[in-house]
Amino acid sequence: MIGEKQADALLQSFRDQFPHTERGIRYVNHAAQSPLARDTIAAMNEHLGQRHNGTMMTYERDMEVIAECRERIRTLINAAEARQIAFAANTSEGLNRVTSGLDWQPGDEIILNSIEFPSNVYPYRKLEPLGVRCIFVDAADGTVPVERIKAAVTPRTRMVAISAVQFLSGWHADMEAIGKLCREHDIWFVVDGIQAAGVIPVDVQKWQADAFATGGLKWLMAPMGIGFLYLSDRLCDRLKTPDPGWLSVEEPWELLRYDQPLRTDATRFEAGVANIPGIYGLNASIGLLLETGIDRISQQVRLCVAQLRDGIRNAGLEKAGLTPFTSDDPLRQSGILTYCLPEAMDHEALEHGLRQEGIFVSIRDKKLRFSPHGYNTEEEIEYILRVTEMIYSKQI
Repeated sequence: MIGEKQADALLQSFRDQFPHTERGIRYVNHAAQSPLARDTIAAMNEHLGQRHNGTMMTYERDMEVIAECRERIRTLINAAEARQIAFAANTSEGLNRVTSGLDWQPGDEIILNSIEFPSNVYPYRKLEPLGVRCIFVDAADGTVPVERIKAAVTPRTRMVAISAVQFLSGWHADMEAIGKLCREHDIWFVVDGIQAAGVIPVDVQKWQADAFATGGLKWLMAPMGIGFLYLSDRLCDRLKTPDPGWLSVEEPWELLRYDQPLRTDATRFEAGVANIPGIYGLNASIGLLLETGIDRISQQVRLCVAQLRDGIRNAGLEKAGLTPFTSDDPLRQSGILTYCLPEAMDHEALEHGLRQEGIFVSIRDKKLRFSPHGYNTEEEIEYILRVTEMIYSKQI
């Protein structure tokens, strides 16, 4: 059990990784893109330095880092084995591996919802010419309760695809309940994890997820162009490998044996040489998150979100037209806090005004979104509240 003083020391050590905090920048935009940590930059630079003017041939060390990163991912999401993890460039690539690998029949149904980020829509909509139907559960209020998903299930439902955390509302779906529902109906359960991994505890086994795909640039605080796909054994065994490469086979270094069988685990989807610099960065980033502790990070983020919510309410900004889009249910909250803005407000001017004061947020679909990480502090949130009240009041 980590004591409070030790936990605070871990968070301070985490904060020390980000030099922008020393320049008066209050960055609460991690749901869009995170800054890179010193350790992440150092790991990538060390690798690139070796390629540039060191050993040049870095294969042996690369294999060690790939194995270490795969194991760290396994720990992060509580997968049963590291072989269930395949590296991918991004969330879309991971999800497309799933949809391209299954045999679909006309009339098959996939349950989505109406507030998904497009990465978790187009890999399924591409199946529509095959006669597959995408069923969109209404989520206009920003929530996706399991009851709405259950009501959409029919005998033709083959898959439920949902973000563990919705990018706009921050709704943290009841993953265990959805996973249970899917198993009861023998439905594939596919998760877009990009707004969850690195900020809230993820447990693919407890969730009974068949696939979990994510990119590294958001809460994982890793470089662009690197992420991963987790596959349950039951789904992996059913997936075809439509785009194999030389690394997909059992013994890739037996270069002239063209009749080799493919690997049977998730690594067969890594067809060729991966984004090795990106993996160095991802490995360092996940190592930093695990060292700090996902539970501790999640707790700090929730404190920051609660402070923002209470401060906005107490300042009277909700009555002044800043309407909550994020659920009040503490069980369904995450690292994202979003407010609908008045229609007549100049949204770009609001974002620009905050940026001028060193505050980084996002405005998406006429909504103001805050997304703090574990290194953000109470003092930063107090500053953000003061400035937001000042600039917002001038805009209305």
